[in-house]
Amino acid sequence: MLMRLSDIIDFVYGYLLFKAYFFNIKTNVNNTSYPNEGYARKWREFLKSFSGDTLNKALKLVTEKEHAIFNGALDIYDCFDRSSYFALIHLNHPNITLGFLKDADLWDMWLTGGIYKIVREIIAEVVDISNGDKIVDFGCGSASPTFYGSIVGSSGIYTGVDYSKALLNLAYVRVKDEKIADRVHLKQKYVDSRLVFKRCYDIVICSSILQYVNLRSTLINAVNALDGEGTIIVFSETFSDIDPEKTKLFDLYYSLIPSFKKFPSVKEICEILDPICDYRYKLIDKHLLKIEISNR
Repeated sequence: MLMRLSDIIDFVYGYLLFKAYFFNIKTNVNNTSYPNEGYARKWREFLKSFSGDTLNKALKLVTEKEHAIFNGALDIYDCFDRSSYFALIHLNHPNITLGFLKDADLWDMWLTGGIYKIVREIIAEVVDISNGDKIVDFGCGSASPTFYGSIVGSSGIYTGVDYSKALLNLAYVRVKDEKIADRVHLKQKYVDSRLVFKRCYDIVICSSILQYVNLRSTLINAVNALDGEGTIIVFSETFSDIDPEKTKLFDLYYSLIPSFKKFPSVKEICEILDPICDYRYKLIDKHLLKIEISNR
């Protein structure tokens, strides 16, 4: 299953390279002025390194994979592509439908299936989540609470933290329908605000969230949630120091999400953790960082 995650992200990267190629043809962005010149400049900078070799790489990434595993994984990336044209007009153009608040219904669809569903399954396997575990999930969205809440069982605890009330409302309905509200707690908070934890958790999940938040504040919250011992599991579509070439393109498309900052690096994460806790980490499949925190 771990290979599937790497395959999917490689496939997505190849797919977006093709989208970038046609974006350049359709917009002629290198030779045309646009109202949102800030976004146009980002494209011009990226396209400096775009070549025939890039297209060959894209073709290889797309054709060498087993297409059956990508069912539903491309929906969000098609939205990135569509939104990129409107972003040349204005970064807040109403046809850019990638906001966690105003476009919660679309995010719910993407979070429920596709790549995010596969990531949840892989995280559960890698961390070996089981009955009785206590989990806090930073940026839980609408789909993770029922998934993890079911795994931890009646003796476990799952706390999901997200700032989108709309996504949490969808999650709450599902939690009630699944009759697991006794073990699932949902909090509307920013994960990089000061969080106070009333219990100690075994596992902190940071899945596709660190690119949207203050990295230092979020990691300090994660360490505090464990109270000295436990696991932090991080999923990132790309780590900037592990795959810088891929990060350039992902940064370009993900910048269309209103709260996007930048993709994290493993080095940055380690530099933040070094003075505050003892830990060891393992990078799994280039996209998962498993951090084991231990008492000093």
